[in-house]
Amino acid sequence: MSEDITVQKLVAKLQTIKDGGFVKTHRPNDTGVGKTLEDLLEIPENNLQIPDVGIVELKSKRVDSNSMLTIATKAPQPKGANKALFDKAKYPDRYGNFVLHSTVYGSKPNPQSLQILVLKERLTADNKYKVDVYWPLTVLDDVLTSKSGKIVLVFAQTKGKPKTTEESFNYTEAYLLEGLSIKKLEQAVKTDKLKIDFRMGTYRSGKNKGKPHDHGTAFRINKRDFLELYDRYTKLI
Repeated sequence: MSEDITVQKLVAKLQTIKDGGFVKTHRPNDTGVGKTLEDLLEIPENNLQIPDVGIVELKSKRVDSNSMLTIATKAPQPKGANKALFDKAKYPDRYGNFVLHSTVYGSKPNPQSLQILVLKERLTADNKYKVDVYWPLTVLDDVLTSKSGKIVLVFAQTKGKPKTTEESFNYTEAYLLEGLSIKKLEQAVKTDKLKIDFRMGTYRSGKNKGKPHDHGTAFRINKRDFLELYDRYTKLI
C-alpha cells in the first residue's frame, strides 16, 4: 500500500483487517501490536500521508476485557525513586513476600497513602514517606502526540499470552485524533480517569531471592476517556 492514501481507502483496509479476525503477532514483544498492524496495512513506517488530512502518525494499543488501556509504562524520576518508595511503602502479601501493588488516584490518597498531584508541570506521587517520586507532564508525549498533531489510533483486542509468539490481535476500532489537551490530561488525573499502577514485588527464588522486582509503573485509562483527552476525534471503524 502506498503511504499516500485517502481516508476512504484507509477505512476500507482497516475494516477488512477487522473482519479477518485475530492475527498472530509478527513480533513477540510490546511492539508486536504496532508491527503487526503496519504489516497488515502494508506500510513501511508508522506514518501515513492522507491528502485530505495531511500526515498522521499510526498508533495501536491493546485493550483488555474491561476496555482499559495501559497507555504507557514509565519509571518515575529521579533515578531509583521506585525502589526508594518500595522500601518505605511495601507490605507483605498472603505468602509473606513484600510487594507494592498500588493503584494511585488523583482525588484522594489510597491505602498506601499515595496520591497523584499535578504540581509545577509534574505528576507527583505524593506520599507520607516524603520520597520524591514524579514524572514531567511531558512523560506521555511520545504516546499521546505526534509531530503533525494528528494520530490514527487503532484499538486491538488480544488473546494468547501477552507479548509472546502466542499473542494474537483483532483490530476492532480506529479513530482519527487531533489536538491533545494538556488541561484535559490534568483533569483526567484529578477525576481518577487516568490512574497510575505501581507493580513491584520481590524475587521468590534464585540468586535474587528477596530482592526488589519492578514489573513497571503503568499509566492506565478507560478507552473512552482516552479519546476525550483530545479536542477532536473521529471514528473510522
